[in-house]
Amino acid sequence: MLSNTKFIFAPILFLLISGVFFKVNAQSILDNEISVHADKKPLGSILDLMEEKGNFRFAYYSKLVVKDSVVSIHADKSTIKGVLDQLLSNKYEYKESPGFIIVRYAPLELALELEKNNSTSDGQQIVSGYIIDTQTNNRIENVSVLEKNVLQSTLTNKDGAFELRLKNAPQTIELTAVKENYKTVTMLFLSEIKIQMGNRKSSSDYIDGDFSAIERSGIGRFFISSKQKIQSLNLGGFISKVPVQASLIPSISTRGMMNTQIVNNFSLNVLGGYNAGVRGLEMAGFYNINRMNVEALQIAGIFNTVGGSVNGLQLAGIYNNVFGNLNGLQISGIHNSVKGSQIGLQMSGIYNNVYKDSKGLQIAGIHNTVNGSQNGLQLSGIYNIGKDTVRGAQITGLFNYAKELHGVQFGLVNITDSESGYSFGLLNFKKGGYKKISITSNEISDINLSIKTGDHKMHTILMAGASEQKEEEKMFSFGIGVGKSIPLGKHFTYNPEFSSQYLYLGNWDRYNSLSKFDSAFSFQIFKGLAISAGPSFNLYWSEKKDKNGSVNTSTFVQDRTKRYNIINNNSKDIIGWIGWSFGITLF
Repeated sequence: MLSNTKFIFAPILFLLISGVFFKVNAQSILDNEISVHADKKPLGSILDLMEEKGNFRFAYYSKLVVKDSVVSIHADKSTIKGVLDQLLSNKYEYKESPGFIIVRYAPLELALELEKNNSTSDGQQIVSGYIIDTQTNNRIENVSVLEKNVLQSTLTNKDGAFELRLKNAPQTIELTAVKENYKTVTMLFLSEIKIQMGNRKSSSDYIDGDFSAIERSGIGRFFISSKQKIQSLNLGGFISKVPVQASLIPSISTRGMMNTQIVNNFSLNVLGGYNAGVRGLEMAGFYNINRMNVEALQIAGIFNTVGGSVNGLQLAGIYNNVFGNLNGLQISGIHNSVKGSQIGLQMSGIYNNVYKDSKGLQIAGIHNTVNGSQNGLQLSGIYNIGKDTVRGAQITGLFNYAKELHGVQFGLVNITDSESGYSFGLLNFKKGGYKKISITSNEISDINLSIKTGDHKMHTILMAGASEQKEEEKMFSFGIGVGKSIPLGKHFTYNPEFSSQYLYLGNWDRYNSLSKFDSAFSFQIFKGLAISAGPSFNLYWSEKKDKNGSVNTSTFVQDRTKRYNIINNNSKDIIGWIGWSFGITLF
């Protein structure tokens, strides 16, 4: 490939390295033998057959590998790589991860030209050169050039040139050039003696997956430099693991631009950092950004953003954002977001959001949202939303919504699109549920208006009443209640209801309480209209004096109910009677 480059061989070392290569390649999935025969079959079915025979899995982007294309192949005891080259016309290259072959679209080829390789007085190894496109012979900009053993990298400039200053360089230096849509090229050399061009399996791993979503996000566009984005695009799933890294900001760190490809056990970001992932502890004064997964503990003064999943605890002053799944705890001052599923606890000052399923607990000052199914508890100050099945409880100060309810709701207003579950609130709206307006009269109130919502198992009641006649005091009442509708036939129902009401009798400072059990029967005249009537049992309690010491002189209730009294205990200010109600019900 590099026709004008002089090769100087060190025979003994070459044999040793070749022996190592043979041992590694003998264990390679790509070098295993396989026999495949197929005539005019979809490419996808042939790849499935290879997976079954070879006991491995393929990973690739479906847009770049056309599985529906029809191909034919006849290969006896060929290597898996050889079969893939026949099927894919040598336009792809292959990476290995435990149990996987990752297919990468790479129709173009590049070459690495070495210009300088020498040592400095302070022990650094300076390696420089340039990268060319083998078809056009043009130099290529923004190619990632890295030394995998010391985990240092750089990008070629507009002239295709690069320079690496390697600290603690190994005896055998391994330079790898990577760019999107180009086949990867690796050069091995010892000190100033070039040894071999080719591929070598490093101690690092290659992980399948597209982790670029975080770089396309608003946070990524603002905090991640264009060079780091190019680096991660070129190197893709090449991932190494190191114990410790430290950053001032993402572009100034102990690992340079290689941070995007490194998983750390301990990561300290003074202001902020951008890493491949964390398996241990990550701390930042302002923010942490990770392309992949976080396991254990992540702490930031402002925010944590993770492109993969989190298994552990996230703590942030403002918000936490996970593009994958959460298995653990998220705690923030304002907002927590999980674009996958959540198992565990979300706690925030303002709101929590889970894009898929939730199993566990959400606690927020204003609202919680689960777009998938919810199995657990949502607790908020204003409202909870469950856009799929809710198995558990929703508790809020104002509003709950569940598309399919198989649990319980507690709130002022509860809405569900299903007939199942239980809703407790002032207004409860359910699909096919109980929605009625009743206008009645009884022995206390000349006219009463009641709004009844819920279902036939249980409905809640909002009520208000009034009595105003010239020879009497004015009376206004309002209260809440619960009831049940029991069918007795095609047109008859029995409607037991219990309510508690406050009676205003000219003075707000004096408490007048009425507890009522109605036992009404309804007859449906036609759809949307019914008449109801029945007896009731009532208990009334009133303070003798208000908070200013004024004596209660109101006799409104006593005058209206003296004919029906069955309890008259003046010492405790309690009276009871049997009453009645009559009215109509709409809807």
